[in-house]
Amino acid sequence: MNLEGDEEGIAVLKGLHAKDKTYLKFLVGEAKSNTDMKTTFKGEDGRAFILRLDPKSGNLVVEKQG
Repeated sequence: MNLEGDEEGIAVLKGLHAKDKTYLKFLVGEAKSNTDMKTTFKGEDGRAFILRLDPKSGNLVVEKQG
């Protein structure tokens, strides 16, 4: 499982993971359990991103929301 997509979003996600190791697991679980295979998260500065699970490759794709 690799991270790909928006570089800023990946940096925010890595920062959140550094502060709370279980948060990334929670987000991945949310994406896997949702019918559209995605969930949202926000950085400390309020920017919103989408974390999407690509079912073909198994990779996590980060996109800007909006």
